[in-house]
Amino acid sequence: MTIAKKQSGLLKKDLVLMDSDLKTLVTAVQGERLMGEPSQKFQGVSINSRTLQSGELFVCIQGDRFDGHEFLNDAIEKQAAGVMISDRAKLKESLAQQAGLFAVAVPDTLHALQELAGYHRDQFSVHMIGVTGTNGKSTTKEMIASVVKMKYPTLKTEGNLNNHIGVPLTLLELKKSHEAAVVEMGMSASGEIKRLAEIAKPKIGVITNISKAHMLQLKTLKDIQAAKGELFESLDKESTAIVNADDPLVYELAEKLRAGIITFGINKQADIRATDIRPSERSGYDFTLNILNKTIPVHLPFLGRFNIYNALAAAAVGHALDISPGLIKTGLGVEHKLSQRGEMVRYGELEVLDDTYNANPQSMREAMQTLKEHTAEGRKFLVIGDMLELGDGERSAHQQLGNEAAGHGFDFLVTVGELAGIAGNAAVESGMTKDQVHCFDSHVAAAEFLKATALPGDCLLFKGSRGSHMEKVLEDLM
Repeated sequence: MTIAKKQSGLLKKDLVLMDSDLKTLVTAVQGERLMGEPSQKFQGVSINSRTLQSGELFVCIQGDRFDGHEFLNDAIEKQAAGVMISDRAKLKESLAQQAGLFAVAVPDTLHALQELAGYHRDQFSVHMIGVTGTNGKSTTKEMIASVVKMKYPTLKTEGNLNNHIGVPLTLLELKKSHEAAVVEMGMSASGEIKRLAEIAKPKIGVITNISKAHMLQLKTLKDIQAAKGELFESLDKESTAIVNADDPLVYELAEKLRAGIITFGINKQADIRATDIRPSERSGYDFTLNILNKTIPVHLPFLGRFNIYNALAAAAVGHALDISPGLIKTGLGVEHKLSQRGEMVRYGELEVLDDTYNANPQSMREAMQTLKEHTAEGRKFLVIGDMLELGDGERSAHQQLGNEAAGHGFDFLVTVGELAGIAGNAAVESGMTKDQVHCFDSHVAAAEFLKATALPGDCLLFKGSRGSHMEKVLEDLM
């Protein structure tokens, strides 16, 4: 595929939407005004009473483990300008009237928050970029924002605000000064990306890659492909899809698009391509970035060869926005520290790769390759927890993980959890010795083993699914 170019020109707190009034709010969410005057103003929106600031709108979100209505009194004490509720019985009207609050009732406060975010987003003409994919979303989002802000004042998703709550909170931070926004979109079920795209209305869509994850609700790889593909489906003929030419599942999605297409890759022919890839003496990688008929040397200050794909996606977005190759190079050269996502840290005389944020079979494979290629003074430890949400394939996925780990020549494999233990047993069956593989039921036990075994100069990679909490091993160790 070749270019069909059609693209034209928080966590500081849970604060969003700058200035508005009650009349606008009621219109945006189709709510019922319970009290207050239409002209009453609010500045900012909060879903968290702990970080709520005076003059903000407090939205009572109801979740599985919390109900924002329980904190209405806290919001009133902190001088919220108004509240948006769905449970009218929880609002003590006399107290609210005494505080001078306005109140709006809606059937579903989460849906109303999303509608408010969509209404707010529609007030701005910005280059809206949506990013999804199985792996690399956060890093790609950071790289894209780094490139785009070389030319345009840019808003980006902060932290992990990439879901049905986080995306609205991000969009509500849009200001008149922004000319672009990079919004990360996560999902665990079909329909979720579609809803986020309805709110954000991206004009550029990026799917980093597609592989097995979230298999509890999405039973097959085709289900995952369809769910991720909702981002591309949201794009109109004036939009641009950024397509990984080396990923067959992403490339297949692109064959049916209305939008223009820019491809990126390493192995296949693509509009944006990396060649002459080599480890850098400065850490990370050096490569030649090919943008159509232009070539430019790039230094990427990130560990892991897979990050080159993330960089190419960012370069493709930059090209879609008419950002010069020189500025794209500058943007890619900025290092971004993302906590628990392949973060290299030193603890005393130990070298640690903290990749504890999450895991699935493909990201485990990439992490192991990173550890294998990394030059360490001492020995290499692979410390892993369970990979979760893999459905019926969880046992086979962990067996495969152990088989592959045995082939990388690591000095030690340390596992925590029942599923990770399956990987440990498979590694022994595939050639690692019993002295090299150590399986534990608890984080503390694993940490105690590492304390007794790791020596100065050793390199330890920690990785597991979010629910495995492998950061606890690291905390206990240190």
